[in-house]
Amino acid sequence: MLITLDSDDIVHVKYLHGQVIDVAEKKEELKANLEITGGNKMPFLLSFESYVTITKEAKEYSIEIELQQPFLVTAIIVDNLAYQLMADFYFKFYKPKVPYKVFKSETRALEWLLEYRNDHNEGKITKSKKLPFFNF
Repeated sequence: MLITLDSDDIVHVKYLHGQVIDVAEKKEELKANLEITGGNKMPFLLSFESYVTITKEAKEYSIEIELQQPFLVTAIIVDNLAYQLMADFYFKFYKPKVPYKVFKSETRALEWLLEYRNDHNEGKITKSKKLPFFNF
């Protein structure tokens, strides 16, 4: 995977073509995320190239370590039905504890992440606020 920090302090995680993500990769991702953020909570943008697979064990492990991750909020980019279904399943079955939203457009996802961070920093968002899952 490719993990970068942009000039707006948004962390971009791109899962690369054909990657099989298992628990070992999730452990490395957590380590890299903490390193790139210095342990500070930041907005994350996740995207997937073609043919990325996440094992069941990796999904379960992701939930176990979710609160250890430096996620303030997470936007997921889906560009096909398969990833849309995978995101829907993850959201409904694993019920993430960090605000999480799915987009088809990277531009809209980035706008939402910036808006969320600004609202959070101004105290406009509380933990109880419900968010719509999809934003197409």
